[in-house]
Parts: sequence; C-alpha cells; structure tokens
Amino acid sequence: LIEIDYGNGNIIERGIKANFWRSPTDNDYGFFMPYKLKVWKQASNLQSLESFKFKNLKKGGVEIKSKYFLPSVKGYVEITYNIDLIGKVSVDTSLSEISSKLPILPKFGTNLIINKQYEKVSWYGRGPHENYQDRKTSSLIGIYECNVSDLYYPYIRPQENGNRTDTKWVTFTNLNGDGIIIESSKNFEFSAHNQNNEDFDGGYEKSQRHTTDILKRPIVNLNIDYRQMGVGGDNSWGLLPHKKYQIKAENISFNYSISPHNINN
Repeated sequence: LIEIDYGNGNIIERGIKANFWRSPTDNDYGFFMPYKLKVWKQASNLQSLESFKFKNLKKGGVEIKSKYFLPSVKGYVEITYNIDLIGKVSVDTSLSEISSKLPILPKFGTNLIINKQYEKVSWYGRGPHENYQDRKTSSLIGIYECNVSDLYYPYIRPQENGNRTDTKWVTFTNLNGDGIIIESSKNFEFSAHNQNNEDFDGGYEKSQRHTTDILKRPIVNLNIDYRQMGVGGDNSWGLLPHKKYQIKAENISFNYSISPHNINN
C-alpha cells in the first residue's frame, strides 16, 4: 500500500508491513530475548513476496491479497486489503504454516508511517499513560487526546515504550481536524512515535544509550497490533512474562480498518 488520499494529499509515507518485533526492554535483556526470539526480528526484516492477487468485488470495491514468505520461521504472512467504494480500507493480517516449535512472538501486528501533519491523536481504550497487557490496571478505559509526541515515554535507556491496550479506535488528524480513524470489532493495541521502531532498539547486547540519543523525526510512525507480549518484571534477570501474557507461535490473524475522519463532521 503506497497511497491513501482522502482529498488532502497522500497520507502514507511508508506502507503497511507485518511486524513481529519490539525493541527489547530491560526485562527482555534479562532473559536474553534478542537471542532467544531473534527469528521474529529476522521475520520482520526479511519478507519475500510470494504472490499478489486482486479481484473486483460484486458489491463494489476491490480485494488485494499479498502473501510473503518468512525464511527465518519457514512460514507465511498474508495481508489482505478490502477497499470499498467510499475508501474504507479493511486490513486483515494472518500467519500460516507456523510451527508450534518456534519461540514465542514478542509482537504480532503491522507497522506503517504516515505524514507528520497527522500529529493529533485521540483514542478509546486504556490510558492516559502507557500500558501493556500485564501492566494496565492503573490505566482506565476512556477517551483520551494528545499529540503523538506525548505518547513517547523517555526511559533513561531507550527501549520499547508508549503502548496502549484494549483499544477500540484511534484517530490521527491534522490541525484542520482531517485525518484517519483506525478501528476494529475486537480490541487491539497501538503505539505512535515521531521515531522509527529501530530508534529504540539497543540490538543484541544492551547498548548504554540515553534519552538524549533519541531524535525526533518528521514522521508519525504507527504500530497497529493484535498484541505484544507482557513486559514481565517478577525479576529482571531471567524470568519471562507469565505464560498468559505470552504469544504462542501459531496461525494467528487479526483485522482493522482505515477510514477518512474529520472531527468537525
């Protein structure tokens, strides 16, 4: 997907891509996550297009299916777009032929980058501060508003940050109130930054960077996720997140939609 234009120019800077990796947290380094789960980082970085199909729908609109081979896990991810006559883009992402012997997933979702002007964010879900599936009791469900830059949590050592769980919808709009709404019939997770995901990644060994090393970029980087694993914390030197907060390697799918949105209408 290279362009979405609802009358104010192309929104997309970089199109939707399946993502299975999060920047390691301090707790993640404690159980050597960058090594133990590295096949999922490789799966995020290396995806070869296996097939590309499209068809016109009888009810109007079009369906596009793009299937990618993931060499590191010897499985596939397929992204299906259904685009209707008013420009609503339904996105379905699904894994197939995934062995149950593979390690757990740090994350399953999609990543895309949109134009920097869409800096205003509003969501219905848990907030206002960051929260994760095993760290969300203090985050109440409600409607929240802020700038994308406010979603960033400046940990002293850069790492995964700013996630929001139990989300029903999230909007990104410009100063005129024009933009997009992302929504799903099932709860999803999201994060958004003025940085790339890689900017927070310390690599295989914990790098001693600092908050001042994180620079603001002229982008809005979106992660729309089925889920990411919990952050753990029983200890920070070996224990994984509890099993119920892990993501098993299996054939998972999730979907959401992107539609035009104007807060003045």
